[in-house]
Amino acid sequence: MTKDFNHSILIVDDEEKIGKSLERLIKKIGARSFYAPSGPQALDFIQKLNEPLSMILSDQRMPGMEGTQFLEKARAVTPDTVRFLITGYADISAISDAVNRGAVHRFITKPWDNDDLLEMIKSGLQYYELVVENRDLFALAKKQNTRLYNLSQELKEKAAAYKQVIVRKEKQIVQLKKRLKTRRGEADHYEQIEKMLEENQMFEKDAIVLCYQAVVKEFFIQFKELAARSGFLMPTEDESSHNV
Repeated sequence: MTKDFNHSILIVDDEEKIGKSLERLIKKIGARSFYAPSGPQALDFIQKLNEPLSMILSDQRMPGMEGTQFLEKARAVTPDTVRFLITGYADISAISDAVNRGAVHRFITKPWDNDDLLEMIKSGLQYYELVVENRDLFALAKKQNTRLYNLSQELKEKAAAYKQVIVRKEKQIVQLKKRLKTRRGEADHYEQIEKMLEENQMFEKDAIVLCYQAVVKEFFIQFKELAARSGFLMPTEDESSHNV
């Protein structure tokens, strides 16, 4: 038993003095106890209870509804609750079917030893704790798996979007390369003009260089604008002038 659990035990017995005796025994382990004198009253109590019920201790021979019948109905209402049946030796064969069906976790024969019964109750409460913890862990694992799946789907969608961006950029790069190739072809015209002007002594060498630098500068400005529209970062004008 752990301190994280506030255990509640329901005692069902048509003999009130037995119920009181069991209540005193349960009090020793710090668990709360409730008492009902019959199966129908116990079922009504369970349905109205607004908190988990750790264990049911039910007598077998009760008027109106036997313990096995009651525990089977109780299982449908609170399936995680541990169910113990108190019975005499003569009833063992009658309850074997209930045990096999899972309606009863364990049966206790009369008369019992209080110390032995107390250990059985502690063991049953520990079992209940494991059931609850496993259920909570399963629920948490299911929730986390759902979150991981949603995250995976989100990442796939973002990857697809980024892929489309990359494809567009690659197309822009191809187009830019074509434009650069065209501009390199135009550079041959500059050389031809320079040669013609020099041969005909229409321009001095220094003037031709200055003219050529001006043309290159204009080309750089246009190329810089084209690169900016295509998402490329170009060096500043000062840096480009220095390189020229």
